[in-house]
Amino acid sequence: MGRMVKDYDKEDPFEIKTMEIPGGNIAHQAQVMAEEFRDMGTTKDELMNMFSNPFYGGLHMAFSQLGEESIGKIVSQVYENIQRLNVQELYNE
Repeated sequence: MGRMVKDYDKEDPFEIKTMEIPGGNIAHQAQVMAEEFRDMGTTKDELMNMFSNPFYGGLHMAFSQLGEESIGKIVSQVYENIQRLNVQELYNE
């Protein structure tokens, strides 16, 4: 499968960086990117649009290689995981 690599820029520590994950597991990379955008407040619909938009190189590479259905499952799982965590927190208070 494809590789996702971007040079590290010391001058901008807050810029999102894509990093190569050993073994080139594009599905895992898509999951990590989805989690990052979810944590920044991106909605599920916005994230799906970002994956399908060629402007977002890393996201779109994953979308192109895995397909819309697989990306949809990854995104759904990422948002499902945070909802489960929030429900568990309610019960622990």
